[in-house]
Amino acid sequence: MNLALDFTAPWMLALLPLAVLPWLPRRSDTLVFSSVAWLPADHVGRWVGWLVRGCAVLAIAAIVVGLAGPGRSQMQVLRTGSGAQILILMDRSASMDETMGSAGVEAPSGESKNKVARASLTSFVSQRPNDRLAFMMFGTSPVLAMPFTYNHRAIEQTIAATAIGRGMPDTQLDRGMLAALDQFEGRPSSGRRAIVLVSDGGARLDETMRRRIQAGLLRNQIALYFIYLRSTVYSPDLNSALPAAGSSAEAELHRYFLSLPTPYRLFQAGDAKAMMAAVAEINRQQNARTSFVEYLPRQDWSPYCFAVALFCVVMLMALRVFQVRSWA
Repeated sequence: MNLALDFTAPWMLALLPLAVLPWLPRRSDTLVFSSVAWLPADHVGRWVGWLVRGCAVLAIAAIVVGLAGPGRSQMQVLRTGSGAQILILMDRSASMDETMGSAGVEAPSGESKNKVARASLTSFVSQRPNDRLAFMMFGTSPVLAMPFTYNHRAIEQTIAATAIGRGMPDTQLDRGMLAALDQFEGRPSSGRRAIVLVSDGGARLDETMRRRIQAGLLRNQIALYFIYLRSTVYSPDLNSALPAAGSSAEAELHRYFLSLPTPYRLFQAGDAKAMMAAVAEINRQQNARTSFVEYLPRQDWSPYCFAVALFCVVMLMALRVFQVRSWA
């Protein structure tokens, strides 16, 4: 942890010499008496006088230091636990608003694919307390909703926010995958890395995109999990043997993922129970020991300085009540 102290307005410290003003003698503090020698020794009064000056000095110094904005920035904490760096890449196209398991003609009463995915992913996040997670959506274009963080409350709220509005009209999976891979570039890793792709469809990738995705996965050592939501009875079963010629975009995408040199796993989900089982299996697989550095936000110590100044001012007001201002 970095313990260095810094200031947001260090030039305010030039006012610190003002703190010596209470120690300067003032004629208003002098009481006229015919013979000082007749006065008894006032030890309590002497100590109270020092206390008053000390409180005044401390109040002025605390106010000046508080205005200078003391604090600690660039704090780092090394954390160790069983976790990984996981980016959730969720399809937010219009088809995700359809009912889960719809037959394609009439949408039966039930939950939408987006709602089922939200519930399962929220459960997945809550079971990964030591992970650094990121959340990204894709449709017509990729949207980074939350970069890598260990603030899982923020991730859960971001996932919940996908319920707002309608989905995007198109599904550009290639752009979403490239944007997801960019989040790992240049980021130190001492554990496992994975992309959890949640989608109800596939895409046909050209050779250039295939090479770029493969190179990104291999360069950053990222495992890929594809949670395929089978929305209708006409959706292809990717676990069955399908011919290469004339196959669907989903099957073609699955075959491409199988050809990758990096780890890949397919999960098919036709209902909410299957979706929960898929994320539970990913949770079991991504459970390695990892270490990472946490960058904490700057800690502002100004409120503590102002609290000390307020206490000293209250003490001065209380002591002034007992101060003798006249012999009359």
